[in-house]
Amino acid sequence: MAFQKGHAQEIMAELSPKSSPKLSIEEIKKVARLANLKISDGEVQRMAANLTDILGHIEQLNRIDTSDVEPTSHVLQVENVFREDAVAQPFEEGRSLDNAPAKDKGYFSVPRVIE
Repeated sequence: MAFQKGHAQEIMAELSPKSSPKLSIEEIKKVARLANLKISDGEVQRMAANLTDILGHIEQLNRIDTSDVEPTSHVLQVENVFREDAVAQPFEEGRSLDNAPAKDKGYFSVPRVIE
């Protein structure tokens, strides 16, 4: 779908919600219960209107033709910045502990964090 100057109203009219599915009070209460929300009867009515609007917007998005749009997982090109794995000799025990602030019997010594 190409967006050209002067066609905005036509496109918006085409995408405007035709008939959003109405949610019942029971459905709203079920969603609230599943989300562990306590809502009053007044809030149920407001939530029904809000969720109906949200579903209407989702319906609009579902009607947009994206057949010529390549699927992406990120809006920008993402590249791997890691180096290649290379086999190397491991550090010797003494060299590994050279910069350790505290060591004990060939191991790093750290303060106890769990009592």
